[in-house]
Amino acid sequence: MIQGGRHSALFFWRGQLMFPVTGLVFCGGGGRGAYQIGVWQALRERGLDKYTAAVSGASVGALNAALFACGDLSLAERVWTSLKRGDITDPAETAGRVINSVLNFLGSDDRTITIDPDRLSRGGIFSLEGLVNVIAENGVNDCVSGCGTPCFACCHNTEGNYPEYFDLSAYPAGKITQYLAASCALPAVFPAVDIDGTVYRDGGVSDNTPVKPLYDIGIRRFIVSYLGSGGADLSNFPGAEFIELFPSDEIFLGKRENGVIAPGTLDFDGENAALRIELGRRETLEQLSETDLSSFLPANISG
Repeated sequence: MIQGGRHSALFFWRGQLMFPVTGLVFCGGGGRGAYQIGVWQALRERGLDKYTAAVSGASVGALNAALFACGDLSLAERVWTSLKRGDITDPAETAGRVINSVLNFLGSDDRTITIDPDRLSRGGIFSLEGLVNVIAENGVNDCVSGCGTPCFACCHNTEGNYPEYFDLSAYPAGKITQYLAASCALPAVFPAVDIDGTVYRDGGVSDNTPVKPLYDIGIRRFIVSYLGSGGADLSNFPGAEFIELFPSDEIFLGKRENGVIAPGTLDFDGENAALRIELGRRETLEQLSETDLSSFLPANISG
């Protein structure tokens, strides 16, 4: 279900050529999301970001989608690299063990966190206050409101057990903060968010690769940025073309072998974020160099 704004098929005019634009999709993955800022850097270097007219995201991908809609890459870099341990989460050793067991209990991949909806309590180990402060202090909500770029945050409706997609550009700043917090409300880690009487959780619970809202407004070319090795089933979007970008295991910063099912999920540390940003840039440039971009760029610059 799409909420907010009116949309139609989007095109760029270049001389006599009507060129279909691209939709950018950011998947969720917690602290690993810094990688997607590097993806954005690479897209800019290859000239692809200027033809991206709409963006969507789930969980931390929704935050990155909002940053992209703002159009300020340096702001996005600062938001991530200025984080300190404790700004978003502050997992002590004991809490870390609890979170590890919770994540193993829930199970997750890059498409959907598959869990029994009855297990979605409203509680969480950490407060969302830190995330809300990061959004407000950096003016992300004010920037996105009325920005003119369709920017969808996927939130899981816990009562109906389905995803809802909110075009943040159509809402006031305060409501944008609520939807971003809801999209990041990982079950058992962060509390659920009540918005106008409806309880929402992390968008990755029901759709961690939110292509649908962009497809529904007429976009048929997509760049999808994952934060793990598993891709999504994209067969439900006939006529669509996809560039799928995958990180290597380096995104886990050597922590995958320690038994944590989703290493990096709670790693909101500025120094590690900087490492992931550079990794995202480098790996995306490598993948794009091996990809046929002709249908994603005007003919005169596709080489």
